[in-house]
Amino acid sequence: MIVAHGGLADGPRPPAVDELNFLPRVKVPVVMINGRYDHVVPVELSQKPFFERLGTPSADKTPLLLAGGHSSPRNELIQAVLGGLDRYLGGVQRR
Repeated sequence: MIVAHGGLADGPRPPAVDELNFLPRVKVPVVMINGRYDHVVPVELSQKPFFERLGTPSADKTPLLLAGGHSSPRNELIQAVLGGLDRYLGGVQRR
């Protein structure tokens, strides 16, 4: 699973959409891509708590902090997504 610019939401939320209820249930490999200077989902207040609450084993959780804020440079984001997909699904095989 690829999570781009994810983090915990501000304020109380209904239980059906509260991340605290579903994050521990996520067990698949995760690549989480965020901006180091994101003001919408700050690293310490939002990104790290989200990442730590994922139920995925630590060996299969990869945090990536890119330069920038809530929108990362397009080429860096694409490379990070493709790298994560290659890691868990295998690289593209040419025929």
